[in-house]
Amino acid sequence: MVKVGGAEAALGNLKSRAVHLLARAVLTAVAIAFFYASCTAKVAPNEWGVEQVRFGFKPGIKDRAFGPGLYFVPFGTTMHAFPREIHVLEASNDREESLAKARTADVRERVEDYFARRNRVLGNSTHRIVGAFNVQTSDGYAVTCDVTLLYSIADPVKIAKDFGWGSLYVDSFVVNTFRNGVLQTLGKINAEAFYNEQLRIAAVKDAESFLRARFAERGFRVEKLLLRNYTYADNYEKALQEKKVAVQLTVKNRKEALVNEERAKLQQIESKGNATITIAESQVNADIARVRAEAELYAAQTRAKADKEVNVAQAEAKRLKAGALDAAGGKYVVALETAKMFENIEGAVMTPEQYVSFIRSAWAVIGVSPGSAPTAPQGGRK
Repeated sequence: MVKVGGAEAALGNLKSRAVHLLARAVLTAVAIAFFYASCTAKVAPNEWGVEQVRFGFKPGIKDRAFGPGLYFVPFGTTMHAFPREIHVLEASNDREESLAKARTADVRERVEDYFARRNRVLGNSTHRIVGAFNVQTSDGYAVTCDVTLLYSIADPVKIAKDFGWGSLYVDSFVVNTFRNGVLQTLGKINAEAFYNEQLRIAAVKDAESFLRARFAERGFRVEKLLLRNYTYADNYEKALQEKKVAVQLTVKNRKEALVNEERAKLQQIESKGNATITIAESQVNADIARVRAEAELYAAQTRAKADKEVNVAQAEAKRLKAGALDAAGGKYVVALETAKMFENIEGAVMTPEQYVSFIRSAWAVIGVSPGSAPTAPQGGRK
């Protein structure tokens, strides 16, 4: 086998150079990674960034809140993150009460899984659960209240200066202020006022206003205060129920008395109305009878007067007729009428001479003196 002189030396030299280059590349990558990790900071979309200078000319916390993004951080400077999300602080015994109601180990395990999953969804850094508040009311009774506070960070720089990093502000300020504000405000009302919706809502509003002012002084913003549930002590619950039943019975009896009173008034009004209707009907019937009697009397008087006037007119007509007959010429009228009457006589045949003689005899009977003899009808008279 033929060997080239100096090949092994060249190969060894090439290998050493490759190792050297690889080592330099690894060192460069490590340096870049170290520089990136040490001199850059990333603020997530749901976070605030607060910069702290550990050593240098001006150590301390810078008066600037950084929004989401990637920032260059010099050596000796640290970017601390604060959540921008809404924080949930619950004063509740839901977990303990649910576990107490669970009858089997399987149910208790599922309850534990539910609350663990709930905490993961709400976030460990923005969700905290404390025991329900035992509110001492103004009348000396205890009311257990489940209250939820929703708040957020408004000034992360102030919070960093006052409370430091992480969730120290929750333990050192938020929980204590929340508890004291709720106990102080809701404790002003009496226990029974929790049943009154208007008084209860007004007390919760006062507590929310109090917490909003206190939290704003320390760089927080209160979003909402919720009173989710309240329970009384067993002895007070029983006494309150008995009192409510007595009050309701009193109200019921008073309303029944009012109903009976109104029913009596209604019956009285109905009796008066029926009597008024009866009197009105009697009056109307009397008026109808009176009007009918007056109408019948007027009709009888009118008929009598008319009969009287007719009789008088007939008598007057007879008198006038008799007077006319007694006057001059009246007898001639009678004679003419008598002649007309004889024109209708049938059953006999007269000669003209017998007819003239008969007419003259009739005139002579009634006292009419004939002038010229009447003319007999042509062709005889039937």
